[in-house]
Amino acid sequence: MVQVKEWLYAHSNNFISGAILSIFSYFSPVKGILIVAFAAILLDLITGIIAARIRGEGIKSKKLYKTGIKIGCVSAIILMTFAIDEEIPLIELHKIVAWLIVGFELWSILENMAQITDHPVFKFLQRFMKDKIEKASEIDVEKE
Repeated sequence: MVQVKEWLYAHSNNFISGAILSIFSYFSPVKGILIVAFAAILLDLITGIIAARIRGEGIKSKKLYKTGIKIGCVSAIILMTFAIDEEIPLIELHKIVAWLIVGFELWSILENMAQITDHPVFKFLQRFMKDKIEKASEIDVEKE
């Protein structure tokens, strides 16, 4: 019994690394989607900081902390919907969820860029996106 315990102790790193690599391998097809989502979140953070400076607002660590939480939550929801899609193949739900997340981040980036530059192209893009969303969903974006 002592030999088994010593063997397990000596090889526990192999079991742990094997389990971690198996998980990474399972989720590797969504690597690109996660990178795009992370990039959108980070670009929103950067443009939000610049826009806050322009408005004369300070940068709060609470908001930076929330960005970290957002990255964790976005990762979890994309990975979970991917797992559902893999095990119950009906639609590619993870891609729909990722597009929604990136779309909301893009909306926020456009708002920030409109404040930063005051350029009409960003205001036009916001109106264009708003019209497309309202036409496709029949929901008034301003009321929601």
